[in-house]
Amino acid sequence: MTENNNLVSNITSNGIEEVEFDTISGLRGVVYIQEDVKVTGKGTVSNQYTFEKKGEDINIVAWTLNGEKQSGTFPQKDDGYLFESVECTNGTVATWNNETYKLTLESINTPTVCTINFVEYSTQYLYTHILQDDPNVSRRSSFNTIFTESNNGNTIYKASGQDGKDTYYFAGAVTNNYVYFGGYYWRIVRINEDNSVRLIYAGTSASDTSAFINTNTMYNPSNVNSSYVGYMYTASEQFGLSTNSTIKTTVDNWYASNLLNSYDGYISRTAVYCNDRTIGSGSWSSTHYYAPYTRLYTNKTPTYTCTNVNDRFTGSTLTGNGALTYPIGLITADEISYAGGLYGTNNTSYYIAQNASSGVSYWWTMSPSNWDIYNGAYVFSVGGSSNAGFLSYDIVHDTNGVRPVISLKSCVLYSGGFGTATDPYTVELTDACAIAEN
Repeated sequence: MTENNNLVSNITSNGIEEVEFDTISGLRGVVYIQEDVKVTGKGTVSNQYTFEKKGEDINIVAWTLNGEKQSGTFPQKDDGYLFESVECTNGTVATWNNETYKLTLESINTPTVCTINFVEYSTQYLYTHILQDDPNVSRRSSFNTIFTESNNGNTIYKASGQDGKDTYYFAGAVTNNYVYFGGYYWRIVRINEDNSVRLIYAGTSASDTSAFINTNTMYNPSNVNSSYVGYMYTASEQFGLSTNSTIKTTVDNWYASNLLNSYDGYISRTAVYCNDRTIGSGSWSSTHYYAPYTRLYTNKTPTYTCTNVNDRFTGSTLTGNGALTYPIGLITADEISYAGGLYGTNNTSYYIAQNASSGVSYWWTMSPSNWDIYNGAYVFSVGGSSNAGFLSYDIVHDTNGVRPVISLKSCVLYSGGFGTATDPYTVELTDACAIAEN
């Protein structure tokens, strides 16, 4: 490839023409569907779309790489490129299947232009590098037992997240999800729906088994009102946001002292931390169980979806309540379940327990459990020294350990490492990323 080549190819009724392209960013696939093109098929793997013009089948595929015209069909899954986005004009809906590398078009309105954006793995975003290192993508259908399998250094799990967007997560006895950032070790929980990378605190060394920023923090100092399950709360309101919880103040103070000055620009403000206060059973005015309890204790069906916008704690109003001064929170009980935990059962093998097996009896999650009119408000917690990895719940005025969660922006670049305890992932911090939204 030649440098400074800003010509890209467009397909028009006159054939392929070269035009100036001002912004060069990875790989861009472009499909033009003209007014007189007939479309047949259903867009499925077995019945793919066929395009006909004036009675003839035509190939209308063109794409560019770093500004240079390419020939042939779209890249395949193992060609070293990663799908980033697809957009079509005139109301045509396009979706890309990252597992089969197939484009599906729906509600086709002609004329339309569909632009498919790919990036090279050599771009080295942290999130793309994680997917490159874990090329086997699997889905789990059952969460009614603990999960202890190893990913063998090459498997990541996929689920549907907020607004139906894909999220990729680690589960079981993972050995390649360590990140060294901001002077601390972290474990990768998942690639969020916005491609930011969620990390849970793992201590000052990769072998730390007591990775807590605080070992005796109450969630809130009083249990006499159901509103005290809130990460932020308003007394006697289900979804209030007027007052910081005790644990949020602890987390915020740690962030301000350790990450704010040098690393704040690289932490996503659009990432969502869910404090799900919707009711699963019962009623707000009497004894009730919150939706996380119903999902994880009763139904064994975790979710990455956070229903109520006031429960989506974010630093930006684009994706949530915008109530966070600092873009940091806690892991949810649902994320514990996806990682391999199970309510009421020990699991010392999954990665969540590996850096938190000593030092405290339990540590807090962000998920409300239940409200009992006789005993008070409860929030989910995870066992440490006495019941490692055990998903349970505690009354909010108990003193437990604290493990914060952050999300590195999608624009954070991979710098080095294999994600192991002895060679963790490291990242490159750039000025462009520091000023980006995500």
